Amino acid sequence: MKRQQGRTLPHVREFNRSLVLGAIRAYSPISRIELAELTSLTPTTITSLVDEFMEKGLVKEVGNIKGEAGRSRTLLSINNEAYYVLGIDLARTSISCGVADLVGNLATVKRVSSDLAQHFPVTLNTLKETVYSLLQEINPQIREKIIAIGIGSPGPLSPSRGVIISPPNFTGWRDVPLKEIIEEEFNLPTFIENDARACALGEKWFGCCKNGIDNFVYLAVGTGVGAGIIINGEIYRGAGELAGEIGHTTVDVDGPRCSCGNYGCLELYTSVNSLIERVEKQLSHVIKEDPLETLSFFYRTVREGDLKAVEILNDYCFWLGIGVVNVMNMFSPQAIVLGREALVGGADLVIPRVEKMVRERGFSIASQQTKILASSIGQDTGVLGAATIALQEFYKDPYRIMKKER
Repeated sequence: MKRQQGRTLPHVREFNRSLVLGAIRAYSPISRIELAELTSLTPTTITSLVDEFMEKGLVKEVGNIKGEAGRSRTLLSINNEAYYVLGIDLARTSISCGVADLVGNLATVKRVSSDLAQHFPVTLNTLKETVYSLLQEINPQIREKIIAIGIGSPGPLSPSRGVIISPPNFTGWRDVPLKEIIEEEFNLPTFIENDARACALGEKWFGCCKNGIDNFVYLAVGTGVGAGIIINGEIYRGAGELAGEIGHTTVDVDGPRCSCGNYGCLELYTSVNSLIERVEKQLSHVIKEDPLETLSFFYRTVREGDLKAVEILNDYCFWLGIGVVNVMNMFSPQAIVLGREALVGGADLVIPRVEKMVRERGFSIASQQTKILASSIGQDTGVLGAATIALQEFYKDPYRIMKKER
């Protein structure tokens, strides 16, 4: 029989605090009466917790509405500018960082090119310099209110240990204690997560799945391909914290060898790099120095009706559709969300083609129930997703995080 851990009175208060503060974030503006109904806590407990939050500046009153029998209800909201978090998105070709407030508004974002195939000390130095540069550029009042850092990185990695294990093509990034390194450098509590999972959580909190979609899979289609699995509104990591490596599942048993050691991996056919390689071979005039600019020109060429461009995109979406169908048949989620670089500027072209594949090849019942959605966050999804990882820890135990601020 599995042993169950009971909660002592202090931990009950801690749990209720997280529950109520999270409800105010998710449903604001909301009244105290509505909070009591939503959480099943007594009005007395709600009043006590709200008073506590207001005293610490975390919650504010934002107006009144008339309730039953003409009674006025005071509405509550998170004081979004009380604190901020830093989100860092590590990608194979760039490092992006940004500052978000307590309700996910990004104050600023900074991106730099960085080849993570370089040796670890080089990329780590670029990471630190990027963060320091951002901190120097932002408003000093915001800078002093930053209380935590979230980092999204390609896996495999261990969020619980704060260790990057061995991402393909990351030279020297093996068993790197990134959480510890960044905490020592910036003196702020730091949390790491697989980038696809971070994006998925960002989509749940602030994007296309925030209203009523609690079971979905986010497919991060960028320089790599990964999946963030959300079950009952929470990240699913698996027993070894490695769930979601969809990019390294086989879609072509006779395909080329992947950097992971497998053959015919989905990532070989659906990453941004694979798409750009095809464009470079067959539409070289579209190629620009910046990969996102190349994609923008490519999608423009598709819209102009260039037959070769349309053929390339159709083939690309064929393979992406196979990946989506496999995910759909495996998990039967409410939705599959497509995001990251491949969708920036081209979601309107990609989604219908993938939907066509799903209708043709998906298990009929699942294909009727599962929505295929584009990320509503866009180019900043990685940064906001990383910031959401830090925000999640704040809302779990706000006072613990607040105590650790500089």
